Amino acid sequence: MDTSNSIEDALNFASQEISIYFGLSVLLLGVIGGILNLIIFTTLKTFRETTCAFYLTVVSSINIGQLIISLFIRILSDGFNTDIRKISWVCKIHIYMASVFALISMTVMCFATIDQYISMTKYRRFSNLQLAHYGVISTCFIWSIYTISFLIFWDSSSGVCTINNLSFSIYSSRFHFPILLGFLPISIMITFSILAFHSARTLISRQMNIVRLSRDRQLTAMTLVHVMFIIITTIPYVVFFVYLLNQHNTGPEQTARNNLIFTIVLLISYSTYSGSFYIYCCVSERFRRQLVYVLMKVCINRWQQWINNRNHNRIMPSMEMILDTHAIRPRGTFLESISVR
Repeated sequence: MDTSNSIEDALNFASQEISIYFGLSVLLLGVIGGILNLIIFTTLKTFRETTCAFYLTVVSSINIGQLIISLFIRILSDGFNTDIRKISWVCKIHIYMASVFALISMTVMCFATIDQYISMTKYRRFSNLQLAHYGVISTCFIWSIYTISFLIFWDSSSGVCTINNLSFSIYSSRFHFPILLGFLPISIMITFSILAFHSARTLISRQMNIVRLSRDRQLTAMTLVHVMFIIITTIPYVVFFVYLLNQHNTGPEQTARNNLIFTIVLLISYSTYSGSFYIYCCVSERFRRQLVYVLMKVCINRWQQWINNRNHNRIMPSMEMILDTHAIRPRGTFLESISVR
């Protein structure tokens, strides 16, 4: 009996430590990376005018919200034993927001892979920002309505935030998690990522503007590897969560073991929302150069411009205009390498 209790305590302690150190690392790195994504995608004109980059911007925004709201509450609960989800309305809001953000992030990522493919085909007229805006707004509205059911069927009346309806539990284990958050979006992303990758390989033989060619190949590589990362980090969580929903009457030691495994796969799944910036940096040399340019050139020059305007009350040229229009290029090859790579 003592041995069983010691194993259970060790498993619970391991779950707690993993939640604190791994969870906080995922949270901090994800928020920082998401903010840097937003700065790059909204600063450079080459991204602001690209539909796929707009989708990636939306995904980055949603992922930041998912990390701050959902993961932070998880860390408080599992790592610091401060489970505010025992309060009924906190449980409902937490599950609602986590579900909405997860569905929107997956859907918009599917849009990004589809858009990246059609932008390199004869149907490229459907790849435009107006349709992208309509698609994102519709997605947010549809999933916000759909997840109202989570507000109804999740509760903490027993002291644990869980599903309180058997039928909804069966629905979640057989459709919501395995299909809506698993098979369906993953199939779409895999299919169109492969098609986009194949189209990108043939772009070099076409008569295209060198800037657009470089941009399309860059976004295709970034999106493809991002999709692969989503698949790797999502599948273990979906599979194990469905397994837990179908588990009943487990002993204390088995429950502690399940909690440890669930903590690990859950935090791995949260890395889906925190890893995009670092993936883009690893995959694309051009993205790294753009990051350096934005941080070292645009931000510093804007700060210097603000200081000069304040001290001398005069207008200085904007480095953003230089980057976006390419009308004026400083000497050297740094900016040129960004434009044509």
